[in-house]
Amino acid sequence: MGRQSGFSFIEVLVVAAIIGILGLIAVPQYSAYRERAYNSAALDDLKSLARAQERFFEGNASYKAIEHCFNVDAEGRCAVDGLPGMQSLSKGVSVSVTASQSGFVATAKHVKGSKTCTWDSTKGGLVGCS
Repeated sequence: MGRQSGFSFIEVLVVAAIIGILGLIAVPQYSAYRERAYNSAALDDLKSLARAQERFFEGNASYKAIEHCFNVDAEGRCAVDGLPGMQSLSKGVSVSVTASQSGFVATAKHVKGSKTCTWDSTKGGLVGCS
């Protein structure tokens, strides 16, 4: 009798089961990783915005209010005009800033993120992300 080569049906099923199990573990972890990255981008932009607001205050004795982004560049990033050292936000991040003479409150959120981060300069800085 001649020798046959190839994989048996059972061997193929075992490999498919292993790949399926790995997929069940990897996909939720990858989704959580991406969500954390989006939330982190919003937080980083919020910190940069706060530093830019303080530099703006040094030269103008007031803070700059931002309702929402009107100026989006070709890559989909919000261009922040008038704040020194701040050219644009990360792609998908939106911010709003309420300003007064004594301070400002800024919020930032990524479109695909799950958290909104808040910065209140009258309370000492980062309030948190929720």
